Amino acid sequence: MVDELVTEGTEIAEKGPDFERHVGEVVGTRARPVPPEVADDDLVVERKDLGAESGTFIAKGDPIPPELRDLPRRAARGAPSRKR
Repeated sequence: MVDELVTEGTEIAEKGPDFERHVGEVVGTRARPVPPEVADDDLVVERKDLGAESGTFIAKGDPIPPELRDLPRRAARGAPSRKR
């Protein structure tokens, strides 16, 4: 039925980077990619798979890789100040 409504020369109703819909065409569900989660502050993601005290540092504003999203996190501590 949708093909019957769309003919050559039909106006485009919507156009996006990964889809195009013509006037009269039924809109289906579009699977949009989920935007990456971004670190609010410097943090360390615990990585038991790499060793007992291992972690991955993620700087503030950097995207958190999807494979690390569900792992425990903690705030990254700054380097200790040098005492003179």
